[in-house]
Amino acid sequence: MLVPRAQSGDTFADGGTHLLARFDDPAIERAYVASEREARIPGTRFLAAIGIVTLISYIGFNPMHFPLEGVLAYNLAAGPFILLLGAIIGLTFTQVYLDKPWIDLIIFSVMAAVMVMLIDALGAQADITNISRLSMAVINLGILMVFASLGFVATARYFVVWAIILLALYAAFLLQADRSIVNKVYSFTNFTTFFTFACFVNWDIDRRARKTFAATLALEEERAKTEELLHNVLPEKVAKRLQRGETIADSYGDVSVIFVDIVGFSSLAKRLSPGHLVKTLNTVFGLADASAERFGVEKVKTVGDAYLAVVGGHSSSGRGAADAIHFAQDLIAAVAKFSGDSGIDVAIRIGIHTGNVVGGVVGSQRLAYDYWGNTMNIASRIEGVASPNGIAVSEATYLGAHDKALFTEPELMTLKGVGEMKVYRVVSED
Repeated sequence: MLVPRAQSGDTFADGGTHLLARFDDPAIERAYVASEREARIPGTRFLAAIGIVTLISYIGFNPMHFPLEGVLAYNLAAGPFILLLGAIIGLTFTQVYLDKPWIDLIIFSVMAAVMVMLIDALGAQADITNISRLSMAVINLGILMVFASLGFVATARYFVVWAIILLALYAAFLLQADRSIVNKVYSFTNFTTFFTFACFVNWDIDRRARKTFAATLALEEERAKTEELLHNVLPEKVAKRLQRGETIADSYGDVSVIFVDIVGFSSLAKRLSPGHLVKTLNTVFGLADASAERFGVEKVKTVGDAYLAVVGGHSSSGRGAADAIHFAQDLIAAVAKFSGDSGIDVAIRIGIHTGNVVGGVVGSQRLAYDYWGNTMNIASRIEGVASPNGIAVSEATYLGAHDKALFTEPELMTLKGVGEMKVYRVVSED
């Protein structure tokens, strides 16, 4: 069953201390009622079945002691009672039982009327049972009251209304009975004992069920927050694989790795206060995030003043090297505008290389989907030879985007830890 997501402050009315509590949110109240009624369907069916078996056993027992007239009178009352209990069992198989909790009022009102017929039939046999009609009423209506306290599921308010009406009718019955005042007082006291016990049982079951439901909602809300936080850190598919206990290790071909670095960050750190420096860094990386979203680039992480992203990885939607270059051009333009508007001399270098990488999640704390491989190292080295507010790319990246941007002639450069490579520079659009 779908349950509305709890909002902060979704509690019982009056903070849960009200005698007949309800959830503040009507949608949550409806969800609670439906879920509780569904959960207690097996118990409701079992309770109705017990009633049927009890009545049938009396139908078989009475002919051995009652006269034919008494047997017929009892069977005429017990028959509808059995049919009604059978109808309750059948009703629990329908959606009406879950969606229309007020139906409990109808069920037990009819049941009370049939019970009166049963009491009348048994009261007529007082000479045989040695139980007066008044005593029979106390016993059977008391049993019905307790039975109803379990049968009114998640509808404590309806039960109280029904029980008070039944109590009032019993009081009216006592007033016209030919009994002494002492007998009437004790009979009413006995019946109110059933009434009090039944009300407590119904209220306590509902109270406990509401607490359990509220705790479940809170748990689901916390789980949703945890999953949302996890999905902010990791791609959704990766998060689900981790939750299944899988080892995350993937291989990718033709991935364009993008390294972005702030030029002269050490000098910038000396000129700006710590707070201003962090604010500036956050602005630059925020611009990078915005550009990444526009061009389907997957942000991997930030390391100090460096920003690492890929196209063609696990959760990127970009089409390859061309989108990597468009991302770089867009970011340089955004940073240049920020520098002019703020008066802070900020410039970036970007290096891009395309090749094979391995992606995955390692460790057990501060989880992140990361990438490894020589492609990452080469992109980092190419970034180091890019000009301020310039883009340098490898030959592999150039071949993947040569018709999407303008490039300078290749330069044969020696990169530390890599060796000689052809490096192309993207011509500025200005």
